[in-house]
Amino acid sequence: MNSMPKIIGDFMELAFTKKICKVNVSATTMLSENIKLIRFKGHFPQVKFKTGQAIIIRIDDTNYRNYTPSKWNSEEGWFEVIFHIHKNGPGSYFVENLRPGDQLTVGMPRGFDFFKREEKYQFFFGDETCMSVFKSFQYEINARENNYLGIMELDPVAMEVPNHLGLLVDTVPKSLHKAEFAIDILHKLDSSIWELWKDGYFYLMGNAKSIQAFRKALKEKGVSNKNIYTQPYWAEGKIGL
Repeated sequence: MNSMPKIIGDFMELAFTKKICKVNVSATTMLSENIKLIRFKGHFPQVKFKTGQAIIIRIDDTNYRNYTPSKWNSEEGWFEVIFHIHKNGPGSYFVENLRPGDQLTVGMPRGFDFFKREEKYQFFFGDETCMSVFKSFQYEINARENNYLGIMELDPVAMEVPNHLGLLVDTVPKSLHKAEFAIDILHKLDSSIWELWKDGYFYLMGNAKSIQAFRKALKEKGVSNKNIYTQPYWAEGKIGL
C-alpha cells in the first residue's frame, strides 16, 4: 500500500486503533549520507514481533510506506529502523527530515513469518533497502549460533555501512548489469564453503532485476527453488511494489 485518499486514511486510524500507534522519534544517526538509523519510542506491550515483519508509516495525508525494523522491544516500548534515503520520493524526503521529538503514525508489524530460525546456513543478497531486515536476521542467527554469508551491492557512499553495523557480508558496487559483481563472488566461493551453503536458505531482497539475475545464478549452481525466498522492494520507474 503506497497511498490512499486522506478521508480513508483518517477513518482507518479511528477504526483500527489496536493496530495503529503514535510513536516519537527518540534518536537519529546518519550512518552515511544515504543511510539513517532511527529509534522510535511508543507504547505497544501487546505486540509480538516476528523477525522480518514490516511496519507501515503514514508519511503524509495520503502516502504510506513499509519498513522493516532492525530491532524491536515491546516491553520497553521502542524499535529501530535502518532507512535508505534515495532522495527520490515523499518517503525518502519524510525520513530525511525526521528529528528527535517528531511524532508519527505507525501501523503495527504484520506479514508472514518467513524467517527460517532453525536453518544452520543462511545467505543474504540485497542492497541499501535491505540493511534493516538483514540486521534483524543477524541478531537471530547469532543468538542461535548458526551461520550466515551475504553479498550486498551498494552505492559508493554506503560501502562501509555494513561493517559499521557489524554485518559480516561482502560489498560490491552496483552495475548496469544487475548483480554482476555479486554473481562473480558467488562463482568464486571456495568449493568447500559452497558444499555447506548450497543446501542452506537464501534471502534475495531489494531491486527486482538484481533479484532475478542472482536467483538465476543460484539455480544454475543447483540451489532448489524451495530454498530461495525473494522479496523485491523496488524497481526502476515504479513507485513501490
